Amino acid sequence: MSSIETMEDLRQFVMEHGLPATEMTLFGVKCPYCGKSDQIKKLESPDDLTDVIETDALAAYSSFFKKKQQPESSIGVCWFCRNCVSFTNAGRVMPPPEDFG
Repeated sequence: MSSIETMEDLRQFVMEHGLPATEMTLFGVKCPYCGKSDQIKKLESPDDLTDVIETDALAAYSSFFKKKQQPESSIGVCWFCRNCVSFTNAGRVMPPPEDFG
């Protein structure tokens, strides 16, 4: 995959590369898509994945994060329904903003 342009591209990338690479599940938050509360995981920063995914894929992931990451939120995924979610600093989980891609 040469680039990640939309959240659907990110979703596909996450599934293809088995991300997040760490098994850290967040509790007390609920997926806005499926309602599960024990399957939400934050995606790692590209710097944390240098030994996990190949260089070309890491470049695409890094480019997406630089374009889309916002200081007041971060990106994650529900491992049950495989949808990408956005985390706010207030601890809420919601669908990514429409301008996310």
